[in-house]
This record gives sequence, C-alpha cells and structure tokens, in this order.
Amino acid sequence: MAKRVLRGSPADKAGLHDGDVILTVDGAAVSKPHDVVEAIANAGPGATLAFHLKRGTTEQDLKVLITDHPGDEEVLRLDKVGTFAPAWKGVTAAKGGITDIKKLKGSVVLVDFWASWCIACRMTAPELNAVQEKFGAQGLKIVGLTDDTESVALKAAERLGIKYAVGATTSIDTMSDYGVRALPTMFFIDKKGVIRDVTIGARAADELGAIVKKLLAEPG
Repeated sequence: MAKRVLRGSPADKAGLHDGDVILTVDGAAVSKPHDVVEAIANAGPGATLAFHLKRGTTEQDLKVLITDHPGDEEVLRLDKVGTFAPAWKGVTAAKGGITDIKKLKGSVVLVDFWASWCIACRMTAPELNAVQEKFGAQGLKIVGLTDDTESVALKAAERLGIKYAVGATTSIDTMSDYGVRALPTMFFIDKKGVIRDVTIGARAADELGAIVKKLLAEPG
C-alpha cells in the first residue's frame, strides 16, 4: 500500500494516491514495498513503468516516468513548500517562551531543527544570531526546535550564545510531520503560516537572510 505519495514526485504526477494498493509493476506481482523499490531501481531514470493498482473497490493502470533522485533537500522542498506549517507537539520553552507556531502568524518565522550534539547545528547558531539581529525588528521570529531535554537545550543555548527562542522536548511526531531526517533542517514560513522554503545543513547568514528579506517584503 502506498502510505504517502510525495507532492511533485513521479508517482504523484502519474496519479498515484495515498492508500492505493500496488498489485503489479510492469506485469510482475509485488507483495511488499521492497518489490516496488527494486523494480524502480532496476528500471532506472528515464524508464516508464506500468503500475496496476487497486483503489478502493476498483482497479486501474498508471504509467510512471522514473526520474533521477533530486536530493534530500529538493525532495523535502517538493513535499513541504506551499503547505501550511504543521502544529508543534510536545514542545516546551527552554528559551524565549514560544511553544506554538499558530501564535506566530503574521510574522515571518524561521524554524531550525537542531540538537546540542550536532556539529553543523553549532556552526549554524551564530549565523542565525546574525539573521535575528538584522531582521528581528522587522518582524522575523527564529525558533530552534530540538528533542533534547529542556535542561540540555538551555545549557547548549547558553554555551552557544543563542539569541533566539529555543523549544525543547520536541516530539518525534513533529519531526515526522515536517519530514526532518537530517540536522540542521530549516523551514522558512511566511506571514500566513505557509512554508516557502527549506534548507538542510549549515548555511551562512547572507544566504538565510536573503530568503528572510523576500518574505518580510510581502504583505501580511
């Protein structure tokens, strides 16, 4: 069964839906997800595969054009950009008192998923401080979310000199809702609460600030 079809993926473009049960790929029966993955890998980019599937009580055929993997960042961007930022679950305020994305509507929000043990995250903290200092007065809110405990997150924030809000004990459900699989992962959310861009890995303040500046210039 297709549990989740990513927006903008070859499967999505072909018309595959969440919950569809794939019965055959190019005429060969499939019984588990690995069978589908193997068929796609064997075919390779540029091939077109015939999917026979069951949707509800009916069966139908789809043709899926296989493409190169665009990279984890682009996959996340395809899936999340243009959607409303999911609510946060389990977040406690280690610094700054922010625990709910809904309360930040009307501001441009940069959400940084990080951890105290992550070297790239520690490298990113001063860059985020610089962005907060430059754009905070214009309506930017930066929130660093981690699944570290509140005490660990607070100690790390003090050690790193973090000047923006930090939320701790972030639930695995929230990480999953945002599709976070690597740290740091940053989401840029506009004044209406819509995700507008995503980055994975350490970034310089100039690059982050350029994205923020465009969103701040938009009407609320």
